[in-house]
Amino acid sequence: MSQKIWPAAIVVSVVVVLSITVGCQKRSRGNIPKTVPVSGIVLLDGQPVDGAMVVFVPTQSPGYGAYAMTDSSGRFQLKSSDDVMGAVPGDYLVQVTKLVVDTGKPQLVVQEDVEHAQAAGGGGASPEPGASKNVLPEKYSNPKTSGIQITVPAAGLDNVEIKLSKGG
Repeated sequence: MSQKIWPAAIVVSVVVVLSITVGCQKRSRGNIPKTVPVSGIVLLDGQPVDGAMVVFVPTQSPGYGAYAMTDSSGRFQLKSSDDVMGAVPGDYLVQVTKLVVDTGKPQLVVQEDVEHAQAAGGGGASPEPGASKNVLPEKYSNPKTSGIQITVPAAGLDNVEIKLSKGG
């Protein structure tokens, strides 16, 4: 009878080892707690901002931040890491930047782009080729000065509006 137990014990051991291995491979969260979906739109004076980096900086410690890049319609979906979508529920300060790179080549610009750059503190001097510049008002580039505070509830947030203004 003990000869019949060995094959069963081996099968059970293999199943347990495989279960643990597969379970560990699925965990790419690191130490990030449970996240909830957060999506929204970034608007500058009522117009969608494409290509803006949105960063949620936690106010509590320890905290877990979240970030996203807006699409061409100004919409974003936060993620806590490359592999983890959403944000950990809690209170956040928000920073928003939109960096553009000067290629050193003449570029076709529209008046609205010039006005945005000037409103963000740009103007006379052109940056060196390859340098990047934030084209949104500077106050939004720092979570402590942006004036944007958002609480992410346990149910998550959908369609949160982040409203920016050229006037600050």
